[in-house]
Amino acid sequence: MEANSDSSHQSKGHRNSAKQMENDVQIAHKVWDAWKSHDPEAWDWALDQRERISKKDPKAWNKAMKEVDAEDAAQKRAAQPERQRELNAARERQAEEKMRRQHMNSPVEDAHSMPIDPVLVHRQPEIVHPGYAPHSRFSPEPPNSPAYDAAYNSSRGEFHGLDLGLVKLGVQDGSLAAGVNIGIASTEVTLGKNTGVAAEFMPYGGPLHARTNANIGFDGDGMHSEVGAGANFFDVVNGDADFGARLGGNTGVDGDVRGKVWPVNVQAEAGAGLGPDGLNAYTGANTGIADWFGVRSGAHFDLNENSGAGAGVGLKFGEQTLDFGPSIDTYGNRTLRPNIHFRPGDSTEPTFYPTGDRDLDS
Repeated sequence: MEANSDSSHQSKGHRNSAKQMENDVQIAHKVWDAWKSHDPEAWDWALDQRERISKKDPKAWNKAMKEVDAEDAAQKRAAQPERQRELNAARERQAEEKMRRQHMNSPVEDAHSMPIDPVLVHRQPEIVHPGYAPHSRFSPEPPNSPAYDAAYNSSRGEFHGLDLGLVKLGVQDGSLAAGVNIGIASTEVTLGKNTGVAAEFMPYGGPLHARTNANIGFDGDGMHSEVGAGANFFDVVNGDADFGARLGGNTGVDGDVRGKVWPVNVQAEAGAGLGPDGLNAYTGANTGIADWFGVRSGAHFDLNENSGAGAGVGLKFGEQTLDFGPSIDTYGNRTLRPNIHFRPGDSTEPTFYPTGDRDLDS
């Protein structure tokens, strides 16, 4: 009987502890809301409660703050301009593409033992990746940069005209369009609303590939221009450089360069934009040795409804990461939230500052 009584007390105590933690989590959320208010008395109460909870139940406080960060991130994503949402969606599809490649390169006994990727079953329309073949282990991943996306993934309208494969001639998005594709090389020229030229060696990807493009055009936002080039040799030596500029409703520039001489790879980026949603600027870079060591750094500045800035450096060892640096966030440009980040984590978690791999904790 005594043993059963002890077990009952322990179970009850565990339930009470869990309930108390949940209560503290709810109070911590109210503390954060009070801290964001303009009432000095609410601030005093918030500071008292924060001290109580952080000392008495630090797990509850940490859990509440993680939930606050997740909510803030969701709100910021919802407030992003359409172009940024398109870029983020493109990056998600590139991550899916990387997962598919890992499945394709995984050692398996037979085809039936390969893991089934639900993305392969319900496949979304893919963005264009000239010359980058996800099925080839000799082809690198496509550049993950705003400039590359602007050059190759912007909607230019449907082609209307004669397309025989070897040659094509017609109209596309208000421009005359002509092209030649002989299998191992291709070139396209447009003249009109979008004027430019693009050429590729081995346009279907593989161990050898080269590309170049230049374009200037007009859309509902104003004028845009892109230029880029890239080359690959068996994914042992390769490099890419893409630059884009916009002038009009959203004015700005983006640039991204990367290079690889196995096992060392480097990447750097920078950009700035001014539009209806405010001013933003970013820069980032990383250097890695194979997939087991890397150094990264970056900074960002945003002047909008929720202005903020951050800068930091980080290290990567295998799948483990460590990031450090300061940041300042605001809520409605009224409440300042300074922070000093010291984040151990893993390579799947985004940093709080942009890096050369375009990971940006929004």
